Amino acid sequence: MEQRVREDISFRGAMEVLAGITAILAGGTFILGLNIVVLLAACGGFTTWIFTRRYGFGWKFLFKEGVLPMFFRASGALSILMSVGPLIAAWTLSGTIPYLVTAGLALLTPSLFLPSAFLLCCFASLLTGTSWGTAATFGVALTGIAAGLGVPPEAAAGAIVGGAYFGDKLSPVSDTTVLAAAVAEVDVIDHIRSTLWTTMPGFVLSMAVYGIAGWGISGSIDPARIEAVTSAIGGHFFLTPALLIPPFALLVMAWMRIPTLAALWGSVALALPFAFFQGYGPLDILSAMATGPDISTGVASVDDLLSRGGLLFLAGVAVVVCIAYVFAGQLEATGTFRRTGTFLKERFIGESRGRFVFSVSVTGMVVAVGTGNSYLSEILPGTMYKKLADEMDISRRVLSRTLEDSGTVIVPLVPWSAAALYLTSVLGVPPSGYLPWAVICYTGFAAAWLYGFTGIALWPSEKKE
Repeated sequence: MEQRVREDISFRGAMEVLAGITAILAGGTFILGLNIVVLLAACGGFTTWIFTRRYGFGWKFLFKEGVLPMFFRASGALSILMSVGPLIAAWTLSGTIPYLVTAGLALLTPSLFLPSAFLLCCFASLLTGTSWGTAATFGVALTGIAAGLGVPPEAAAGAIVGGAYFGDKLSPVSDTTVLAAAVAEVDVIDHIRSTLWTTMPGFVLSMAVYGIAGWGISGSIDPARIEAVTSAIGGHFFLTPALLIPPFALLVMAWMRIPTLAALWGSVALALPFAFFQGYGPLDILSAMATGPDISTGVASVDDLLSRGGLLFLAGVAVVVCIAYVFAGQLEATGTFRRTGTFLKERFIGESRGRFVFSVSVTGMVVAVGTGNSYLSEILPGTMYKKLADEMDISRRVLSRTLEDSGTVIVPLVPWSAAALYLTSVLGVPPSGYLPWAVICYTGFAAAWLYGFTGIALWPSEKKE
């Protein structure tokens, strides 16, 4: 017989559930080395079992009041995520992304290598929305150039990582950007506008640090490394500045507050004529937008970037989000998050908005360090604190940007995270080496704390209004 229990779980019970989830994620990550999808599925099974067997919540209640509403709220984010794949494929076949790679490499100068490398990676990641892709293409090329110029590899890697995660944090086509906005239930562009407040100080500080550090660097850029990349791309695509029209139009539509899905597909439509001009037929384009383009230029790192995209490209991300939302929805419906939030408000936060921002930030960083996963570091604290943000009359735009400041850009600094392991393999520098130089990765949460306690860029809640 299906029970209907609608009272919140006790605080002790909430702590027991969260401790169990923490044990599964930490043990599975550090001891067993399990895949994040397996760990999330285990968490979903654990929460379902403990809520139904130990605390008397009914199956239908958990599904109807927890999982379904969470999926409904996530549907917009998932739609955007699944649209980003076809967009990247269209930009690749049109020649837009290849043009950005060649144009960016042409801008490098020895004396300003570090700030130039940082800006180049910022620009690339902002338009492509991928930190990993930026590191695998621009990062590899820039690392080789840095070695020839005598630039410390740690400094070069830090500039590359900082620039790569600048766009991962701010790009409207970045999965973490879309996810942070979706978890807090705010518009993606409003989220980006809010995140600029905590990101731009780090950007300015990064430019100053790289400019001062790179002032004494002398040498010459090895033209062979640049030529290898540009020749491979130039032999496969016809490159012209007109190829910047699709990404430029996307940015314009985004800042004009055109709905994100419409802006994404509008940019896809603008890229299609260029793809036809590059010699791709309708079937080639449709296939690439579904499964990803298959580009072969002869340079492996370039091929890796240009073969990204398509619906299947972000399918793994969508699976992670969906499974995470299964137990996150249960935690919300059973009052686990409410109990935890109430305890934090009574014992620490009180009426202080600064302590609220600090709590969100620390929770995100703890999840990031404990799981090494940027999605969980946004989903769990975002779901836990959004109702409390409304109660304290704090805009959810503040919440969403804090999720990025304390989750997205912290993960590459965690040595055991997939991001850090990947960046180490690509750049040849461990996280302990590039951490001091990846300025933008740790100035975000510092700015968030400063704004929280001073009241700067701390807007009232739209939900309350």
